[in-house]
Parts: sequence; structure tokens; C-alpha cells
Amino acid sequence: MSTLKPALTTTLSLALLALLSACSTTPDDSQIVGLEPSQSDDATVEEAAEDETPTSVEEEFGSEYVYTDDLTVRLTNLERRVSGEWDMPEDTPYVYFDIQFENGTGSPVDLSYLSVYCQIGEEGRTAEDVWTDDTGSGFTSTVMDGRTATAGYGCELPEDESYLQVELTLSDWEDLDDYMRETVYFVGDIA
Repeated sequence: MSTLKPALTTTLSLALLALLSACSTTPDDSQIVGLEPSQSDDATVEEAAEDETPTSVEEEFGSEYVYTDDLTVRLTNLERRVSGEWDMPEDTPYVYFDIQFENGTGSPVDLSYLSVYCQIGEEGRTAEDVWTDDTGSGFTSTVMDGRTATAGYGCELPEDESYLQVELTLSDWEDLDDYMRETVYFVGDIA
């Protein structure tokens, strides 16, 4: 066994030396492969980015947003109010607004899966919902193609605050893929 070990070590050393010397030789011209630069250009990258639906959009009060399927949403009739004795919560300063959807999609759109959240002030504090006869229960059904649907909402807005952010997210749980449109943020100051 002691004579086998030096012979094996010598054989392995020679094989390793042959391998290293074969790898260190310079390849001839037939072995060099030229690499082409990538075929994508800036226009292709920009086009792909434009085709992607944004996950959120910010709009100023008084404007509207049109989703990629031609559903239009507006926030209108923003007005400061104070809730009454039978409202919840009562005697609370709040801002009233209408959310309006105009359906140009070519098919019905279920609005009952709309989520509405308000943030107020520079620190972005979550505002409490205000329930009155005018605010009702929001959207509870479908708007047909070519029709418009409007619902009133109210969010707490103390008299010393003016900045309001209204977040709207509309999901379509009727489709198997659980389609969710981009979130729209309507923002601005309330006089």
C-alpha cells in the first residue's frame, strides 16, 4: 500500500498539471465566439412600462380618473358639515362628498366591492366615517353600461384641519381572477 500511494499521488499531479497547461493556452480564432449586444432598446422597455396598469393614481379634487376599461370615477360636491343628533357620530364636523361612477366598459360593473378610506391633516390620521341620511350605505349594487351611479359619503374633518385624502379601491370579486382596479387617491384642501 505504501508504494501505491506515491504512484497515485504522482499520477494525479501529472494529470492536474496537464489539465492546467491545456487550460492556459490561448485559443485560436476558430474557438472565439463573438457575443452580440442585447436586442432590447429603451423604446421596448418604455412600451412595456406603459402597458402595465398602475397600482395607484393620485388625482386632485375636481378631476376625474378613467380606468383602462373606460370606467370613470369622480369625487364631487365636497362640503363641510356638522352631523346632527341622529347621526353617527353626532355633533361631529365632517366633510360630505359624492362618489360618482360612469360606466363605459361595455358590461355591468358591481360597485358593492368599493372600499373608501379617508386620511386627514398633514400627519395623515385615519378619519372616522360619518353616517347620516345623506351618506347612506354607499354603493350596494351594479351600474349598467352607459349609466352613472352616485353615492354620498362622509368623513370626520375637524374645523382646524383642511387637508383630505380619499382612497378608493374597487374590486371585482365576480371574476375568478379577483380583478382589482388600481387604487385612486383624491387629494386636496377643503375650505
